[in-house]
Amino acid sequence: MNSAIIIIFSNYEKEINDLDKENLLTLNTSKVCFVNNARKDNTLNLLKEIKLESKNNISIVDIKYDRGVKSALKSGVRFLLSESEFDFIVYLQSNMLEYLEVLKECLMNFEEINQDDSIVPKRFKRNVLKNVFSIDELFKNESSN
Repeated sequence: MNSAIIIIFSNYEKEINDLDKENLLTLNTSKVCFVNNARKDNTLNLLKEIKLESKNNISIVDIKYDRGVKSALKSGVRFLLSESEFDFIVYLQSNMLEYLEVLKECLMNFEEINQDDSIVPKRFKRNVLKNVFSIDELFKNESSN
């Protein structure tokens, strides 16, 4: 299953601990996109470090002006879709990094069940965010199956 993860960072440099860094380095998905949402702290440099250390396919989108989370999400989605098509994209904000371990397990479960996309939530609106789901939506859907 071709999946991607978008993580939106907003002044989170000091809160990223070693466990978060390890989880970011070992995400098991086709593509990871970090979005630095117009922050002036050292978050961007930290994201660049993680990208260099990682074996994953990580991209960084650096937004110059903060126009909110939804705008940052759309920027990340547009960037990812310009490179490839994905079955689904999961997004979360940097204050939800504690869920990365659970997200990694969830993504492995998708792979193990023969790429059955029936467990991925469905959206029928035709827009940029059609197959983009928050981590909450993904967990709710998995627990109901």
